[in-house]
Amino acid sequence: MSTLITDLRYATRTLRKNRGFAAVAVLTLALGIGANTAIFSVVNAVILRPLPYPHPDEMVQVTAAWKDGGVVDSFTVPEFEFYRDHASAFQAMAGYRGGGDLEIKRSGASEWVKSLRVTDGFFQVLGVSPALGREIVRDETLPGSAQTVILSDSLWRSAFGGDRSVIGRQIQMGEDTYTVAGVMPPGFAFVGQPADVFVPLRLGRTIEDQGMNTGVIARLKPGTDLAQAQANMGVVFEAFRQSGAAQSGQRGIQLVNYQRYLLGDLRPSLLMLFGAVALLLLIACANVASLIMARANSRQREVSIRLALGAERLQLWRQFLAESLLIALIGGAAGLVAAAWTLKALVASIPWDVPSAADIGIDGRVLVFTLLLALVTSVVFSLTSYGQTSRLDLNSSLKEGGTQAGRSTTRSRTRSALVIGEVALSLMLLVGAGLLIESLYRLHQQKLGFDPEHVYTMVTPLARDAMATPGEVWNFEQQVLERLKVLPGVASAAAVSKLPLTGPANLPTEHEGHPKHSIGGMEYRAVSPEYFRTMQIPILQGRGFQETDTASSTPVAVIGETVARQWWPGKSPIGDRIVVGEYGEHEYAQVLEPPREVVGVVPDVKNLTIDEADPTTVYVPASQLFKPFFGSTAWAVRTSAKIDVGTAMRAAVTGVNPDQRVVDVQSMSDIVAQSVAHPSFNALLMAIFAALALTLTSVGIYGVLSFHVSRRTQEIGIRMALGAKRSNVIFMVAGEGAALAAAGIGIGLVLALALSRFLTSLLSGIAATDPAVYAVVAIALLGVALLASYIPARRAAKVDPLVALRYE
Repeated sequence: MSTLITDLRYATRTLRKNRGFAAVAVLTLALGIGANTAIFSVVNAVILRPLPYPHPDEMVQVTAAWKDGGVVDSFTVPEFEFYRDHASAFQAMAGYRGGGDLEIKRSGASEWVKSLRVTDGFFQVLGVSPALGREIVRDETLPGSAQTVILSDSLWRSAFGGDRSVIGRQIQMGEDTYTVAGVMPPGFAFVGQPADVFVPLRLGRTIEDQGMNTGVIARLKPGTDLAQAQANMGVVFEAFRQSGAAQSGQRGIQLVNYQRYLLGDLRPSLLMLFGAVALLLLIACANVASLIMARANSRQREVSIRLALGAERLQLWRQFLAESLLIALIGGAAGLVAAAWTLKALVASIPWDVPSAADIGIDGRVLVFTLLLALVTSVVFSLTSYGQTSRLDLNSSLKEGGTQAGRSTTRSRTRSALVIGEVALSLMLLVGAGLLIESLYRLHQQKLGFDPEHVYTMVTPLARDAMATPGEVWNFEQQVLERLKVLPGVASAAAVSKLPLTGPANLPTEHEGHPKHSIGGMEYRAVSPEYFRTMQIPILQGRGFQETDTASSTPVAVIGETVARQWWPGKSPIGDRIVVGEYGEHEYAQVLEPPREVVGVVPDVKNLTIDEADPTTVYVPASQLFKPFFGSTAWAVRTSAKIDVGTAMRAAVTGVNPDQRVVDVQSMSDIVAQSVAHPSFNALLMAIFAALALTLTSVGIYGVLSFHVSRRTQEIGIRMALGAKRSNVIFMVAGEGAALAAAGIGIGLVLALALSRFLTSLLSGIAATDPAVYAVVAIALLGVALLASYIPARRAAKVDPLVALRYE
């Protein structure tokens, strides 16, 4: 311990005398370690940390695999019931479905809470029982059964004061009365879809039940692994298929670990970012190693004297280790502080739902990770310095003025190898950033089918007791529209059942008399007459909706061009009819409408995702809505200039109904931006990491060439004395930089191509091996390398031959 303390004291004094070197090394390491720590904190919380349930590895999400390669995570109610009743590999299996917001009124005030509809066995799958009361039972999932509810602990305390006698009490939520059956423990949350209340999912045969709208989770029996459960579900699915109930495109059942399912496309994004910061750390370490080698070279005489006086090489290594340990620990501490400072902003900027967003932070595992990074880098750096001293020729080193060209050959090669590695790693990061940026650009180039500029939106959830009929809804919408149209700066206003890029709202639809022309999930939009004008959706054929399209006139519809092309190839659909509520000769009475005459065709509109291929949509007049399918109305207002009309839009609604809720007030441009927020975030972070890597690499090239120039001063002087021109010297030195860059680029291209497959799932409209991106990145990196080479080359060209000949 005494020796260690002595080494650390000496290392501290040495670094104080070389503050510039120490500062650059610490900052470089802090950059690499800080970025790694920040991203690892997210990876740790989201991927490595288990879900907050007992034995979470036993939980699985049941998904349907389709013949076209797609995977769907929801089922029809009959399919769920068949699997629940016949599968033998599970302790429990449960279904769940979003229940929307429910209103609780107390003391004259309203509070809106999120609900989730679940079947019996749901809490058994999660492994958590209510702290008070009981779980949902099978009888409560039957149609017509009494309504019960299980409260979250936070709602129980805020709305009912933590009163334990609430069990069995009837409460009013929305227009229904519920009996409180239980209260969940403090801190409980369903990670997949957080909710304040849980109500029974009634398993009937409504259109919603017959559609693929029910998520299914299950818990494996003890001793049963995922492969065994998968085999069991394969047998059960085959029995279901033999019964004739399976859909024709369904290939089978696929079980997915529940935590892995929750991550979805978040997992490859996080792993990609973690890989990127790992490459950045390697580049930072290569730069610091190069600095240490340069400093070790300047200490050759000191080290030689110490060895000549009897110092052991192991003692020297211990000294180098102490210095490297100080640098790494200080750099690690600085990186940890930087990570803690930036982590909150990083988590806040993540545009997708993170299962553990509230718990992401610096914990013990992250601290251990940071400490290990610091220790590993310190050992590597100390070995770098020791490697140079172990090859010292004491006789040559102690000669004052002896040439060092031969002694520096190995070190020069090592530093050159480090730079080549930096270039290769930088190219990999640049290729990744380039591919993501190009993919993002192509997403932005997608034809939306509408113009989002100067369009502002809002949503008004409708209370079913206040607006129980389509006529009442349309009357409310007309009154609001009249107020919106007269607002200052408003050019037009419209109502729509669901805005583009805000989620699905589909119904089965069929070409009348042609059962083969049917789509089970046709996007269905009820719109006011001004909708197409407000969204600037052009009419390709026929006409749009008019004020004369009323509930008493002929039912009409406007279709998207993909529907027209698929159902009327080479013909005009105008005048033909479609039927909403029919699919493959089967009628769904709950949503069945009278046949509608097609009066117009409009371009395809991206309703679900911005990269959606061939969307299918049918539009109907809001005035001709036969049944109240939707629980809300969305509004679109186009202004003549970029002005904020949010407050005025709210006032227009409350002027008609003071109790009406208004949510999601935002511009259409913001909605479009949110649809590409995930790839934008990936591209931004990768671009930042690539830029940092490129900066470090250019510094590394500059450092190596500067070192070479300083070591070759005498040689350069002799060349110039013998007639070499300054341009020759510049080309010679810059050529060395270009050669290093070219070698690194070649290696980097091979590695980037080998690893490109890991980016495939994150790209849209571009291949992971796109040659244009690789070529642009390689040329740009070579240009930066030449620029970094120019300063040392110019300095070499200014060498005075007389001074150089007297060098050393």
